[in-house]
Amino acid sequence: MQQRIQRFNRILKLRENYRQTEQVTLAEEQREEDTVLRRLDSLGKEKLSAVDAFRGETERTVSLQDIWLQRQTIDVIEKHIDSGRENLSDVRRRIAGTEERLMEKHRDVRLMETYVDNLKVNAGITANEAEQVELDDIAVIRYGRTLIGASKR
Repeated sequence: MQQRIQRFNRILKLRENYRQTEQVTLAEEQREEDTVLRRLDSLGKEKLSAVDAFRGETERTVSLQDIWLQRQTIDVIEKHIDSGRENLSDVRRRIAGTEERLMEKHRDVRLMETYVDNLKVNAGITANEAEQVELDDIAVIRYGRTLIGASKR
């Protein structure tokens, strides 16, 4: 029985390691999501500055080429923002998949913990029953000796 418990404890440790790996993966993906969000925030601020600069050009004489270049700068920033949003969407999909796998791993670990605990309880019950049988045998032997000793007198 102890070998069986040890075998299932090893399986439990493996499942815990798999769960830990998924937790590490999830943490990395969440850090990546934070990085993308900070980058999008930065690009949003950069775009606002470029739009404000574009609007502020009414006070002085500006060539069409300058206006075109400023507009191109805004377009490039918007393309970066769109790319960042796609990247954010991909990261969030990966996070959702990792969270789902992590929940499955957690369920597996909980099931295995329950099974191992039940094995240990059953082993304890079996050991207690065996000990009780031994104690009963000893008590019967002693009782038998006292009866034999009393009958000889």
